[in-house]
Amino acid sequence: MSGETIRTHQRHVLGFTLMEVMAAIFLTSIVITFAVSFYIDIANSSQRAIVETRKNLRATGVLARVSRDLSNVAFVVKKEEDDPLTYPWFFMADSRLAFDGSDMIKFNTRSSMPGEGTYHDSDLEQVSYQVLAEEDGSLTLFRWSSPGQELGSDMTFPLIDDDRNYIVAEGLGSFTLRFLDSQGQWLPGWDSTQIEESEELPHAIEIDISMWTDEDLDEWESENERHYVKQVVLHQRPLDISKMIEARDLALAEQAGGPGLAQGQFNEDGQRNPSADGSANPSANDDFFGGDAATPGSVAECTRQNWGTCVDRYGEGNCGVWANVTQVPVQAFGIDLPWCNY
Repeated sequence: MSGETIRTHQRHVLGFTLMEVMAAIFLTSIVITFAVSFYIDIANSSQRAIVETRKNLRATGVLARVSRDLSNVAFVVKKEEDDPLTYPWFFMADSRLAFDGSDMIKFNTRSSMPGEGTYHDSDLEQVSYQVLAEEDGSLTLFRWSSPGQELGSDMTFPLIDDDRNYIVAEGLGSFTLRFLDSQGQWLPGWDSTQIEESEELPHAIEIDISMWTDEDLDEWESENERHYVKQVVLHQRPLDISKMIEARDLALAEQAGGPGLAQGQFNEDGQRNPSADGSANPSANDDFFGGDAATPGSVAECTRQNWGTCVDRYGEGNCGVWANVTQVPVQAFGIDLPWCNY
């Protein structure tokens, strides 16, 4: 075999055919396609995770802010003679856009953070939440508050453009509140000014929100959109000041000592039972105050001699205690007893 023939044969052995090159390119393109597709899927998943995390953080923040106000709700029971429409203590919720609950609420709460300083700053404030529908269909949640001011009896909800309104969250898909009554039923609204709402406050409140998405979702996906729900139990029940005062007066009277002021001289309503001899003025009964002699000019002497006047102004509980202060002069007592001139 000649040298030229050998070189030609070597060139054919060391080269690639067109089919081999095309096959290599095809396989390489397949590998690159799968790699790029895998990378895109990872990037999309990462982006969706970031968006979902942001939604979770925003939703958690909204739930925490609203639940903080609701968990500190303050309410004082109305007296029978007070007008429910002008009574400053109320809890009311209504719906403007929601179908199965309330999306606007107004109440009194003790969630205000007092500032630092030498002057006392009350933590009591009036708070209102309500939503506004935007042009794209999303909801904006507003919080209105009136801190450090005397509670009014305005039952209307504040306007959105009120200077005391500020935005709590934007881009909400829904905002719904429901209320649990003593019968274990979830109610869509609440109004303590109505006669039938004898409980004044619900036992628990459910906050339900969802985040808005501008993507085109079909009906099934929209119905199964993720909701963030939190239930707030109202451990602080309505305060009945009248009953608390009666209980205090009764306790003070029972602690005062002496047969006349011991247990049995006051009935279950905190009022003194009539004396055994039917005397209208207890000073006429020597044993009513335990038989202790009152020092002239003392608080006890003044109270005993002016029992009816004292009861009318300060109540029987207080006067019953003062009637046993036998050694303290009226001038040094610290409480105004204008009917005593010593």
